Amino acid sequence: MPRQIPIPAVVSAILEGYKEAHSLYHDMTGGLWLWQAPEYFITSTVAKSIFAIQGPKYLTLENNVRSAIEDAGAKGCGRLSADFRQNGRADITLWWADGTPRAIVEIKNQMFSNFQLEKDIRRIKAFLLRRREATTYQFGAFGFYGSATGDNQEHISEKLESKTSDVLERTRELIGDALVAELFTTSVTRELEHDAWHAACILIKPRNT
Repeated sequence: MPRQIPIPAVVSAILEGYKEAHSLYHDMTGGLWLWQAPEYFITSTVAKSIFAIQGPKYLTLENNVRSAIEDAGAKGCGRLSADFRQNGRADITLWWADGTPRAIVEIKNQMFSNFQLEKDIRRIKAFLLRRREATTYQFGAFGFYGSATGDNQEHISEKLESKTSDVLERTRELIGDALVAELFTTSVTRELEHDAWHAACILIKPRNT
């Protein structure tokens, strides 16, 4: 039986997807950076990057939330949390080889306030904690892009690290004690004299897994 693809490989693929999206959009547009691109462009590129990982899996984009809950065996009885946003769609769903959902991946471009991340983090939390004893969901991931301007490389790096740390801190506040969040980033890439960017991914898992 083929082995499942490891979680670190998924995280790496998400980050590589952002790097590919930045490079491709820059070339296509004659110099525009990724923060100027529509979010669906990033989502599609990241999905392609995850699909390239060797190993058994399926991927869907814009998967219906309500059907995903049922497919994971997590519907059960009782009212669903409003955080699911049942009529919405998850950016990327990673499926086990047996056809059940394994992970929810939410993709964001550059964020200018924590409000932009809160609905996605709350949704990931809802998926991972709904019927924990029965659900097939194993983890969630939240990817985002950041760019900054500064006087020198050290200043730019500090600004990006500060922004990203704020996102991680807010994520941990939102998920509470039942889940854990870990941050992964690409290296800071400087392409202009006073500008640089990087991509980040926050991995969210149930505690003690």
